[in-house]
Amino acid sequence: MNVSAPASDILLASGIDPASLAALMPRVDPAEVKVSVASKLFRRFWAKGIVAVALPTGIYVHPAVMERFRTGVEPERSGKLIVHELMHMEQWRRLGAFRHVAQYMGDYLRNRFSGFGHWESYRAIRLEEEARDAASRVESGGLR
Repeated sequence: MNVSAPASDILLASGIDPASLAALMPRVDPAEVKVSVASKLFRRFWAKGIVAVALPTGIYVHPAVMERFRTGVEPERSGKLIVHELMHMEQWRRLGAFRHVAQYMGDYLRNRFSGFGHWESYRAIRLEEEARDAASRVESGGLR
């Protein structure tokens, strides 16, 4: 199994033109973003159900997700996942590390203290909503 691939290759295999994302995420070049299999140790810190994490250094995915990329199974789903994670990289770069973490965790904790459960709190994080919106705009060839 491949342990890394450029995000642009995964987008192209999914039918998404990486250049079409430039207006949406000007600080991120998919050709320069490496998508790698996350180590077993790193994945131990992920919440159950998480399959990918974007950090300023790249996108880290569960081995099963990398296998899906490699085999071309569910290309639309793969493309949308990469767009979602690329938007998180855009957020890291736009906000800087401190503001990104503060906003992300602040939203999550505020939601939890308001009585929401874990997944409801996670889905209500503004940065997650922005990433989901970017992924929902993806269609074959680019963005809607």
